[in-house]
Amino acid sequence: MAIALSQIFKSSTDQAFRGLTNILEKAKDHAETTGTPEEAFLNNRLFPDMHDMKWQVQMITEFAVRGAARMTGIAPDDLPNLPMEGDSFDALIARIDDCAKTFAKADNDLIDSNKDLQISMPIGPGKTMDISGQNYVLNFFLPNLFFHVTTAYNLLRMQGVAVGKKDYMGM
Repeated sequence: MAIALSQIFKSSTDQAFRGLTNILEKAKDHAETTGTPEEAFLNNRLFPDMHDMKWQVQMITEFAVRGAARMTGIAPDDLPNLPMEGDSFDALIARIDDCAKTFAKADNDLIDSNKDLQISMPIGPGKTMDISGQNYVLNFFLPNLFFHVTTAYNLLRMQGVAVGKKDYMGM
């Protein structure tokens, strides 16, 4: 039995959103328990040329909503743009919840029928990459999604937040 592209796309993203919510909730509790301002966690970076913690969450959520739009055939000029907002754990958790609901509404039949859709992806100033819908999901979307969830996890873990694999996995 073959697995549908929409199943991979949606279940993996849902799991990533659950894991991200788990680690943010633990970070919020840790900040409250230790008296550490949330900004200390949200503005932290792994390296000076990398984006901060809150950007990781903002980017993941926008990326998912735009990815669902791409896979349902929305034209590049009509893709949704989410403002890069959320300066607290509560705001970021609410953003994840809102984006997860939007993502879940993406039509499975459209996603599955668009596996051969040619998607032109911007990959830098003046550069694009043309990729099929299936390759977009499997080779671009999912690796990027988990890269940024892992980065968020690592940022919190390195600051002493007691998160583990089960939290990351959305369990």
